[in-house]
Amino acid sequence: MNAHDYAALAAQHGTPFYLYDMDAALAHYAQFASKLPKSVDLYYCVKANTNPAVLKAYLSKVPGLDMSSGGEVEIATRIGFDAKRMSFAGPGKCADELELAVKKGVGIVSVESPLELERLATIAAKHGMRQGITIRINPHSAPKDFPMRMGGGPSQFGIPEEDVPRIVEFAKTLQTIDLVGFHVYSGTNCLEPRAILENVQQTLQLTVSLSRAHDVKLSIVNLGGGFGIPYFAGQVAMDNDALAKSLAGMLNEAQASIPELSQTRFILELGRFLIGAYGVYVTRVVDVKEARGKRFVIMDGGMNHCFPATGNFGQLIKKNYPVQNLSRDASAKTVPQELVGPLCTPIDSMARALEIPRAEVGDLLAFMHCGAYSFGASPLFFLSHDTPLELVYNQGAYAIGRSRKKAYAFE
Repeated sequence: MNAHDYAALAAQHGTPFYLYDMDAALAHYAQFASKLPKSVDLYYCVKANTNPAVLKAYLSKVPGLDMSSGGEVEIATRIGFDAKRMSFAGPGKCADELELAVKKGVGIVSVESPLELERLATIAAKHGMRQGITIRINPHSAPKDFPMRMGGGPSQFGIPEEDVPRIVEFAKTLQTIDLVGFHVYSGTNCLEPRAILENVQQTLQLTVSLSRAHDVKLSIVNLGGGFGIPYFAGQVAMDNDALAKSLAGMLNEAQASIPELSQTRFILELGRFLIGAYGVYVTRVVDVKEARGKRFVIMDGGMNHCFPATGNFGQLIKKNYPVQNLSRDASAKTVPQELVGPLCTPIDSMARALEIPRAEVGDLLAFMHCGAYSFGASPLFFLSHDTPLELVYNQGAYAIGRSRKKAYAFE
């Protein structure tokens, strides 16, 4: 991300802005995917970054998409993605979203409750269609190395493992439902390859056991994802090549030795891992002031644009994102500074006691690793500031992926 001329981009487009480097992101995708077996479909999780230009860049590169809302299904199909190559998960799909999925021809709906299954069967019957599903399982246990866990305890996600047999048998009685396999997503942003591999192994054992007990053909096993990227000091990036090779070895061995898996297609659904490190949020310093021993650097963008950097998006203890002062030499003397946005709330603190070269009015500051769960996870219209511009770098050229929007520009 450092190869870009951020000053020139800021002069041309103003600040704040996001920049997503799709050339780098797609190279990363191709490198990782090339190490996986042909039985694995590496899906992009749309919720990580829904920018239309980002999705267009993935259009001819990925075999499918992981969806989390009807809105995402609409965006992706309008861009040109084949609905048959979508897996639609989420604990609260409303009837309208299920109807949209059926009418659009979404290939797999990941069912997360008995009521959702009933609703889906009724909707499919109304349209004279047969809907493919996986049953999302909340397993008894999940590796503790996943910082944010969706499985292994009481959760709104999926169906508890102990209840799955009853749901499987019910699904088999529904004429409009085609149970094609199972889905397990235990947690997110894991940086421990051992835990990722352990989770995959547990998923294979669980799904094979269900297949044998209930005579379910495992056409699909969705292994989830949760592969992480480092955000904070002390975190180390995984050896992605080694992880891919270990994963490939595990899956190849399983397919060779377990008859129920011999013809299975595996889905890996990755978002943050694919795009997170290839986005940057750039903002400009508008004021600096000293207050009772602290140096406050006030920027023209803050939590309204990049909420996760405040630490209020899953962190128990606030940790600083990687931040660079783009206007100063990286080797310059550093001083502790608190970076804050322009909002009238004390939680608009983007970095605390951050040691970077001394920021002055007019400097450009870059929050790194903001390609995923940043723009879309932020209260963009809080206090009625403009939304940030989103730029996309693809095939060596810059384009506006999403223009600024004014909060008062309503109909």
